[in-house]
Amino acid sequence: MSMAQITNWDEVDSTLKRLAELVVAETKINGDATIRINEIKKEAADKAAPLQVERAALEKQIELFCEANKAEFADKRSKELNFGTVGYRVSTSVAIPRDKKKVEALIKSIKAFGLKNCIAYEEKPDKEALKELDDTTLTKLGLKRKIEDNFRIEPRIEEVADTSEARA
Repeated sequence: MSMAQITNWDEVDSTLKRLAELVVAETKINGDATIRINEIKKEAADKAAPLQVERAALEKQIELFCEANKAEFADKRSKELNFGTVGYRVSTSVAIPRDKKKVEALIKSIKAFGLKNCIAYEEKPDKEALKELDDTTLTKLGLKRKIEDNFRIEPRIEEVADTSEARA
């Protein structure tokens, strides 16, 4: 699409208005699509609900039967059938508290018992701290400082949204 070149501030201002109108129109289209998508998802969930209930009931029946016949899984942990496999698998887990204070207390206890190998550490460069280093240090690390003068456009969407809602 060929556009006329902007030659003065009034044209910049009217172009900003048009940008805001485009953002409002695009947002409305996306909002309408989201509403329709949510309606389709709800319809699908409603259709799937009875299937999920039946599935859960069948899985429970199989589990109860296998529990009643658990002795058959003593040697071989799985049983291959024509339409699938049932079986048992030993799994081990440790419940870690979610509360921040309890996690901090747990970490303190782990350290006190000398079990530092039970603490996971994530190491990654801290960009904010690296920005504060001098150029010589950055060069020694194989990094370069990049300074940009980034252009920005901020159309006043509220202005256009108010006038387009008034027209609707």
